[in-house]
Amino acid sequence: MARKIVKYLLLVLIVGLLAYNSVYIKKLSEVQTKEAAAFDAASFAEKRWVTQLPARLDSAVALDVLQSTIKTNPAFAFQNWFNSISIGNIRYGLVKVNGKVLSVNEDDVTILAGNATDPLTLTITTEYVYGNAIRDAARLVDINDFVNTTDLNNVSEEVNKLVRKRVLPAFKAQVKKADSISCTGAIELNQAHYSLNELEIIPVQCKIIQQ
Repeated sequence: MARKIVKYLLLVLIVGLLAYNSVYIKKLSEVQTKEAAAFDAASFAEKRWVTQLPARLDSAVALDVLQSTIKTNPAFAFQNWFNSISIGNIRYGLVKVNGKVLSVNEDDVTILAGNATDPLTLTITTEYVYGNAIRDAARLVDINDFVNTTDLNNVSEEVNKLVRKRVLPAFKAQVKKADSISCTGAIELNQAHYSLNELEIIPVQCKIIQQ
């Protein structure tokens, strides 16, 4: 009987040692750090910029179409042309604008656009490009693919950097008062209290038609 007890205790000891050696425990902070480092927001933004953004810009709604639709059927306009991955009434959309430059300012360009019977004065941001407008308006991310908001915000920042580096310098260097321009970019509207007056456009494509 004593031998059986000793054998049983030895067997339990051996199994315990094997189990201990086969389990490797990491601190949660170490795992989270490794996961965060694994996501490359710059590469993600670059890929979306090349592979997805051009088609999204081509399908952007024209400003005059948005003007007429949002008056008669705002629910349709917000459902089809605006997007946000956040909770609330703020929505972002991609809009194509053709207009005439009224003034070139330090941080933006003011243009006259819209339809002939209801012209609008808009500003195109040329200095402070930040926030999630382009990311959400162009539907560049699926929130279900991300495990934390840090990665989502980093994608926005990297996309904004691409605008500041690749879009704005050439446009700012060439644009002048009285130029006719074409611009596609992101706008922000509150679907509960919206107005197209004094819109601010964050540009993604800008072209000077004539000088």
